[in-house]
Amino acid sequence: MAQPSSSFSAEIREAWRYRELLRTLVRRELDVRYKNSIFGVAWSLANPIMRAIILLLVFQYVIPIKVPNYGVHVLATFFPWTYFLTGVLDAADSVSKQMPLVRKVYFPRELLPIATTLANLRHFLLTLGVVTIPLLVVLYARDSFIHHRLSLPPAEILLLPVLIIMQTLLIAGLALFLSALNVFFEDTKFLAAVIADLLFYAVPIIYFIEQVEHATLLPESIRGVVHTLFLLNPMVVILASYRRFLIAWPDGTPPRIPLTPGQPETIAVNLGVPWPWFCLSFAMCTAIFIFGYRFFNARKWRFVEAA
Repeated sequence: MAQPSSSFSAEIREAWRYRELLRTLVRRELDVRYKNSIFGVAWSLANPIMRAIILLLVFQYVIPIKVPNYGVHVLATFFPWTYFLTGVLDAADSVSKQMPLVRKVYFPRELLPIATTLANLRHFLLTLGVVTIPLLVVLYARDSFIHHRLSLPPAEILLLPVLIIMQTLLIAGLALFLSALNVFFEDTKFLAAVIADLLFYAVPIIYFIEQVEHATLLPESIRGVVHTLFLLNPMVVILASYRRFLIAWPDGTPPRIPLTPGQPETIAVNLGVPWPWFCLSFAMCTAIFIFGYRFFNARKWRFVEAA
């Protein structure tokens, strides 16, 4: 049994010994979620799809943004955002909900938030396979027909597995941190939900990161600082990368939008993020996972006393 003073590698090895239990917990998480449900896993697709459709209708017709395939740009970031949101919020009380099990038997407690994260990862991969990828196939087939040439996704799409791993590390690290904290302070899950709602507007889902870099309402003297702080949020880099990895530029050139509504000056969008920022974000996600894991394991021996 791993002790609180065990090294990080020893804790990982201890968790790995219980990998069959982890698989069981993931299956149980999925079974319980859709118990007695007629449509089952289809509900995991219905909610994000309906919310995405509402966003598309608003920004396509009420507040039109003149970007080719703007709806696809929104969907390319909205579904990864939903994965982040549900992964973090579902895991926040994953330990508290299983406290009777924690009291009865020994197993690495960190498997509980990790199992919740992996269950949501399965839903996200299902969304990619059932909704996002087929939509992109139709998009590229249509563009190929219109332009009479083969239209293909960017070469960066090959890095999509790396991006998914990067996001999962971030979610798992936050899940471990919040689930441990929630055992001692039950307000944690409610505070996390409020912060997540606010964070929606601080990440590039309905807008592009280039609009932050060229925001005319910000004084020019602080614009660069704001943009740098913006990119220090790993979810900003992750969502911008999903958009860039999945959506090719029309005619090989990036789309452009007006810098200011009604003005002729334009800026290029969907440029992605510089690779140094991508590597830095990957390192940050890895560090957050290690921190969350260590934070959780340093406190898991006091869960029963605190509950």
